[in-house]
Amino acid sequence: MSIDPSPPVRLLPTVSIVEETMRQARRAVAFALLGAALLAALLLGQHQWSSVALQQAADRHAMAHKLVGEVRVADQQLALAAQMAAITGESHWIDRFDKLVPELALAIEHASLLAPQAVAASYRERTAEAARLQARMNASAAEALKSGAFESARALFDSERYVAQSRLLRAATEELTQASLTATEQEVRSLRHAALISTAVVLGLSVALGAVLWRRLTNGLGRSRGSLLEAEERVQRLAASDLLTGLDNRAALHDAMQALMGRARRHGEGLAVLMVDLDRFKPVNDRHGHMVGDLVLKEVARRLSRCLRTSDLRARYGGDEFVVVVDESEGPGSAQGAAERIVERLGWPMQFGEIAVNIGASVGIARFPHDAVSDDELLRKADSALYRAKQAGRGTVCLYDPLLDEALAERHTLEVALREGIAAGQLVPYYQPIVDLHTRQVRSVELLCRWKHPERGLLGPDRFIQLAEDTGLIGPLTMSLLRQACKDLARFPAHWRLSFNVAPQQIQDENLVPALLAQLRDAGVPPQRLDVELTETALVNDTARAREVILALKRAGMTVTLDDFGTGYSSLSYLAEMTFDKIKIDRSFVRTLGSRPESAKIVAAIVGLSRSLAVDTVAEGVETEDEAEMLKELGCKNGQGYLFGRPGLAKDVGPLERVPDADAWALVD
Repeated sequence: MSIDPSPPVRLLPTVSIVEETMRQARRAVAFALLGAALLAALLLGQHQWSSVALQQAADRHAMAHKLVGEVRVADQQLALAAQMAAITGESHWIDRFDKLVPELALAIEHASLLAPQAVAASYRERTAEAARLQARMNASAAEALKSGAFESARALFDSERYVAQSRLLRAATEELTQASLTATEQEVRSLRHAALISTAVVLGLSVALGAVLWRRLTNGLGRSRGSLLEAEERVQRLAASDLLTGLDNRAALHDAMQALMGRARRHGEGLAVLMVDLDRFKPVNDRHGHMVGDLVLKEVARRLSRCLRTSDLRARYGGDEFVVVVDESEGPGSAQGAAERIVERLGWPMQFGEIAVNIGASVGIARFPHDAVSDDELLRKADSALYRAKQAGRGTVCLYDPLLDEALAERHTLEVALREGIAAGQLVPYYQPIVDLHTRQVRSVELLCRWKHPERGLLGPDRFIQLAEDTGLIGPLTMSLLRQACKDLARFPAHWRLSFNVAPQQIQDENLVPALLAQLRDAGVPPQRLDVELTETALVNDTARAREVILALKRAGMTVTLDDFGTGYSSLSYLAEMTFDKIKIDRSFVRTLGSRPESAKIVAAIVGLSRSLAVDTVAEGVETEDEAEMLKELGCKNGQGYLFGRPGLAKDVGPLERVPDADAWALVD
């Protein structure tokens, strides 16, 4: 498997859906508005055109009415003026006659424009000759009147020819004006009919376009609604899911637990909550980075899904903690079996490319309704059980016990006090000598720790070191202690060396070696005077990292000791793989030297192995002279224990060059 983590679930797709939804809605509304504007324009245009056309037609019809009257009046006035001029001979009648002739011609011309072209053309053809003859006769009559020949003018006006021409012209003019009137009336009717038709067409188009617009709008809004529902569903899913692992998150877990507890209560059944915490995850994260840490968490989620029933609820509670809710309708063994499978599967090695990772899991179990009846209380009690599992040595399963609440409260109080104590300098260095078994000369001192608690007094490491490791305070505690110890070491005899233990969690700290060198540099102490002790637990957690740290320590000039040798896992393999400068024989072998022959054989074997590897040995827990003598006989070179001195302050250790007997250093622990 290559280290190519899939990208975490992001909210961007949901945001894109919402944006696309808004775009669809905007397009639908814009299309609807555009269509509405087009409909309005069509209706307005049709109304405007109809109004203008009808108004113009009405104006022409009114003009035709007016022209009919004007032509008739002008014709009558012209005939009257001609008769009066012929009878009276008065000049103003002649002038009146001359004025009426062009007015009548102009009115006829206007009527011709309003009449159909065929009627106007026919009128001109029919009246052209008569109009010319009448015009000549009018001119002759006018000349006669002007010359005083009234009888001649009267005779001309009364002649059959003049009367015939006048009658012809009058009849043709009447037809023309009536034709223009009829034409304009027909135009008005046609326009009204056309307006009705166009209105109906526009209304029909409007209805059709409106239907299209409505369908487009409803479809667009329907798609928008669907997209919004999809986005809402996605948001709800994201809100209920852990983005990294895809499991339920804490909020979804509480909702699901309440529902499951309600159902179990109705059916009289039970549930079990399993609080799962990963062992050794923080060192992996610190060592390999968050990318590998994320891969580990996703692999954990995958393994949980595979080793549990589909009906079992799985959630990531936060960090490296997971929660499993198991239905115990088939019996209380379901939870225990599930927890054991989880511990087994999560203990299998993980491989990411060239990176091998070994973690584990501890599980705490609380049951509903036996231990608690609310989701919060059930989770709290499962966490209490998990704390007990962690204390039991990790990789274990523990059930909730009411006594755990008191222990957890005490642990929390002590954790807060420890955090404050480190900052306040309440953690003080104590030293225990490591001596040459043959000369009893002090060769080095081991750095130990005591806590001067302001209320509880002087506390030994058994009260707080494991707590510091569990809570991540071991690093700050060690550096605070080492800072003081390096200053003391600068005042100790120059040939003394300082041994101190590095916790397994600190192995993963990339800054471990630089931080140690900085402490030594600040105190003016050479690195060769510092001896770093590693337990086999630190080695087995991450062998590759331990090898790197050992090499870095030795390159920096420090020495490395394998602590508690013989009690761990594959001690011989570690000696073969890693170069140690010293081996500490565990106190369990020293304590039984006189009572168990096997212990003496084991110590002799360890000493022989050390000699072959050119490595010094130190026997821990030497309390009697008999033990010291036996160790010397077996070839062990150095010893440490109450026989040579109890842990003490720097002021008590500094003057001590040699431990002559068991009572030389009776310091109070």
